[in-house]
Amino acid sequence: MTVKHTLLIGLFLLLPAQQVARAQRVPTGIYAVVPVENVVAPLQTEGLSRKAVNSHLISFYGGLLSNPAVSGLTLQIHWDTLNPHPPAHANPYFWDYVDDAFSSVQSWNSNNPSATPKTIQLIVTPGFNSPQWMRNELTSCDGLFYSPQVLPDASCGKVTFSYFKEGGDSMELPLPWNTTYQAAWMTFLQALAARYNGNPAFVSIAVAGPTAASAEMILPSDSSGGQPQFMAFGGADIMPSDIWKALLQLEFPDNPAYWGTDQAFIDAWDNAIDMYGEVFSNITLVATTGNGLPKFPSTTGPFPAPTAPIDFSPDCLHDENMDCQAETTILSHFVQLSVGGSNAKATQTSGLEATRPPGDLGEVGVKYLSQQTAGSSLTSQILGGAQVNAPLSTGQVAEKEGGSPIVAQALFNTLQDFFNGTNAAALYCETSPAAPAPLNYLQIYYQDIQFASSHGPKSVTEGCATVTVSPQDELNTASGQLFEIAEP
Repeated sequence: MTVKHTLLIGLFLLLPAQQVARAQRVPTGIYAVVPVENVVAPLQTEGLSRKAVNSHLISFYGGLLSNPAVSGLTLQIHWDTLNPHPPAHANPYFWDYVDDAFSSVQSWNSNNPSATPKTIQLIVTPGFNSPQWMRNELTSCDGLFYSPQVLPDASCGKVTFSYFKEGGDSMELPLPWNTTYQAAWMTFLQALAARYNGNPAFVSIAVAGPTAASAEMILPSDSSGGQPQFMAFGGADIMPSDIWKALLQLEFPDNPAYWGTDQAFIDAWDNAIDMYGEVFSNITLVATTGNGLPKFPSTTGPFPAPTAPIDFSPDCLHDENMDCQAETTILSHFVQLSVGGSNAKATQTSGLEATRPPGDLGEVGVKYLSQQTAGSSLTSQILGGAQVNAPLSTGQVAEKEGGSPIVAQALFNTLQDFFNGTNAAALYCETSPAAPAPLNYLQIYYQDIQFASSHGPKSVTEGCATVTVSPQDELNTASGQLFEIAEP
């Protein structure tokens, strides 16, 4: 048995260490991702009562929290689920599913007083998931693309996109810069903060608003995910970049700086970040990159990344990438000391895959930013995190995204990619860098947490050793490593 082999087995038994306390609440460790609507949908199909659904969720959340590697829950939930009626309605909000999560965490923490308290991250998504009552308040811009054209008012606030790959609860997307949309979203966020900001289990929220169906910096674009997306009216397909160009010229006739550029989206994101900094306090705000803002292919580059307050150029391997320039410009605002109020700040990628080739931003960008801002007096300290792209234990995902049909091996490969460039790299047969990046958390889908709890050891090979471990061993080790390398 080699020294490396012994080290691997020893470290697979590590338990999480305690963190140093700080003013803001920050996420640390492994979080179980719960797409709430997906979990609830089959229960509603069965016709279960509201009480029965809540009871099921509390049991479901409790099962995830009982896993020793899990630091808490990451709830992905839609705006229209939480805010089904306008603010003037007698019951504008529906908090049950989130309340169930907080009560489950409170129960676990009360029953385990000597353990590290478990916590909750929120990812609440507007955009295509905006409530119908809110979208009804917006006039449609669709006539701009009819043949013959029916010119809408310059203040129109929504447009219909078909074939958006991430889906959503509607095909109508509120325009990111529309003030009616922004005001309604802020009113909701204020209600959300009033209900949960004071709860010690609430540690982070993802910034959203100028978004589509997630909190990522993704909108309908010509080549999102490598596949064209179109909007169709009467059989006429229109490329998303042409839609955005026409909308920008309609709504900002006196501001040519917005025509055929991402500046309007940058400004909307900066405003959203500032809004969250005003609404929330002493938690962690998360900006999620996405490689998905419009690129306007007819506009020629280069589009250099900003170099202040830190140099973002290493994030953009291709300087003709307008999206990368736009996202790093947003991050250059996010990192400023004066931005974000009393909150901590983090960035994450939500597309972690062992098989994904290196590209602009993504996981490498998260590590670069956390490393560059660690201990800086010129910028905020930006914590780092990631979300696995999909459940490795379902369908063909393990082989497609984890590089192996064996879930334990696919999980190891994914963790190896995640920890590369950190002080934990050697454990995963990677070279430890001279300037390691701190990382705070990893979000793993609940299906993989359940899989790990119920499956035994497998042989895992990774170049410098072959060990026999269970998926649960791997999660325990990763959790321990995160507590070791996280920024406090």
